[in-house]
Amino acid sequence: MVAAPRLKGRLPTSIRIWSLLTALVWLAGCAPSQVETQADTPIYLDDLDAILERGYIRYGRQTWAGFDSLPQEGLPLQAYYRLAEDFALQHNLEVRWVDIDDFVVLLDSASNGLVDVVVNNVTITDARKLRYGFTLPLTYSEEWLIGRAGVAFESLADGASRLAVPEGTAYLETIAATPELASLDLVRLPSMMLPDEVVDGIGSGGYDVTLMDAGSARYIVDRDPAFARLWTAPIPRQLAWVVRPENELLRARLNRFLTEQHIGGRRAVVDRQDLPGIKSAGTLRMLTLTGPHTFFLWRGELLGFEYELLKHFAEEQDVRLEVVIAPDRESLTSHLEEGRADVLAAAVTVTDARVLAGYHFTDPYMFVDEVVVTASTNPVPQTLEALADRVVYVNPITSHWQRLSELGVPMVAVTDNTEVVLNRVRQGEYDVTVTDSHLLSIEQAYDEGLSKGLVVTENTPIAWVIHPEHVELEAALNEFTKRYYRGLTYNLLWQKYFGNERRVRRHEKQRIVGTRLSPYDDLVREHISGYDLDWRIVIAQMYQESMFDPKRTSFAGARGLLQVLPRTAAQVGVDPDSLWEPEPNVQAGLRYLDWTHDRFEDSLALSERLWFSLAAYNAGPGHVRDARRLARELGLNPDLWFDNVEQAMLLLSQREYAQRARHGFVRGSEPVKYVRDIRERYRVYVDHFNTLERGNPDA
Repeated sequence: MVAAPRLKGRLPTSIRIWSLLTALVWLAGCAPSQVETQADTPIYLDDLDAILERGYIRYGRQTWAGFDSLPQEGLPLQAYYRLAEDFALQHNLEVRWVDIDDFVVLLDSASNGLVDVVVNNVTITDARKLRYGFTLPLTYSEEWLIGRAGVAFESLADGASRLAVPEGTAYLETIAATPELASLDLVRLPSMMLPDEVVDGIGSGGYDVTLMDAGSARYIVDRDPAFARLWTAPIPRQLAWVVRPENELLRARLNRFLTEQHIGGRRAVVDRQDLPGIKSAGTLRMLTLTGPHTFFLWRGELLGFEYELLKHFAEEQDVRLEVVIAPDRESLTSHLEEGRADVLAAAVTVTDARVLAGYHFTDPYMFVDEVVVTASTNPVPQTLEALADRVVYVNPITSHWQRLSELGVPMVAVTDNTEVVLNRVRQGEYDVTVTDSHLLSIEQAYDEGLSKGLVVTENTPIAWVIHPEHVELEAALNEFTKRYYRGLTYNLLWQKYFGNERRVRRHEKQRIVGTRLSPYDDLVREHISGYDLDWRIVIAQMYQESMFDPKRTSFAGARGLLQVLPRTAAQVGVDPDSLWEPEPNVQAGLRYLDWTHDRFEDSLALSERLWFSLAAYNAGPGHVRDARRLARELGLNPDLWFDNVEQAMLLLSQREYAQRARHGFVRGSEPVKYVRDIRERYRVYVDHFNTLERGNPDA
């Protein structure tokens, strides 16, 4: 395994060098793999015949690439990793992933014998062809110049503007070959910087523009009005994987495999095809909105009931699932009609009005009740008569408005989405609302401030929506639903997202006696050297995560004392299978917290950087960056967490803000509560120790 230097801070003027252990990435459904230390990593300069003889293939990838980004209209990078694993499986090879921080080191890793294949979007250039062996192009991508919205490209030509790109990238060749770009002041960024971090440097004023692949840039400019595409390079670039130039047999076998897998390019933005065409293209496109039950990003994992259910269907059809996120609910049907996606999966209720309006539904894959909801502190209406005396708040675009209208229930129209309406009911701003029972289950799993009342309608069907001409896709989805509905896989997914067990626990106060805060004080103190942290903060975080239970597992599979996901553990060099053991769990948690700490500039106040790091540990750095950008828009201080960025974070659960955030929906109340609870408990710890010291100086 390769441990390459990492650079702290986001600008060349504020960086410090440190080494981060890296490890193998273990993905579900991949060929057998194992963790090996850097000292155990041998150098091999041999071709496929020797690889087959030794029984495993080594794949190189950039550390954390794709970990903290939400795919908006394209395949997540993990799809390439799965493709590489399929190649290994086809050849009865074990997979050994090697994560490398530095992109320049990654490019050379195949030639140097550290890996057999570099699995990444590597741009093919004439200069690189002299050094590296490329597979067939997996896709093509334009290069976009990204800058602040409203800036004209012509205005950059005076040379006063600063153009920043990561060191070692092919963008440097494009700049040198483009007179208008070559005249700009070039800023060379650390080669391990990821696209989202590069663009944030423009927002913070570190430089003015950057050059980026359209695949990386599109989701930023489409969802963040502060940035825009200022210029497009005239010739699209080919992107491929890299092998040693001498490994002709391996390259030929990879090329044949990639051709068989139809990786010649992405589907067009507008592409209406039935199931045979979908299979030929190798991609099923799911149209949805980000939300707690559809599709969202959590600690680097793509989650959502709709997403996981359709992912099972796609795997059965031997195609990859691509997610297309609509800008708003009103755009869903037009996107589907235009051929921008194949299946609309956004918990759409089947109603007569929608059928008359042209919705073509599959067989239902879910049945829910429409229920009356009020705050737990208020009387709960159990009859229509009791409901008539209350003020009922409902969004007219929902099916609930139609149901209640048919029953003659007076309502107040609101434009809020479901999560916002329920939160306002919980807080007492709204009296009563109606929602689907499975969505109420999600809310009650996080907060018991809501109560269920009258069931307005029982067993309301929810189904997917497709184009009416796609009869083979409809038949396949219906057959899938018939087999899966209420089966083992379906029930496990249902329990994961809508089960009654609370996923956020009440953190009762533990009585602290003497100098011992937990059974793991000594373990944390042993491993915290080298981190700029008070060990008591980590103990407070540990209590928040697991209540000191090393065997605890979250709904998404996070494990142990610091609730580390297996994929995260692999990224920081810890065996995922060891996460229920206290020591490796603490090691993984500290390394991940340090990584989140590095996502924020060192110019921040020490305490603020800590609060941002903890919020990122809980929700992911991308969501925290979204909240900081939103805070700036709202006139709040993006460099202060409490009463500033945390207020913006709360808004990211509202569709109005989530749909234009780079990383989509996040249940903002979670990181807000998480950081506040840790701070409160840490203060208790500090006060306790201060009391001990005053009473006994030797304590």
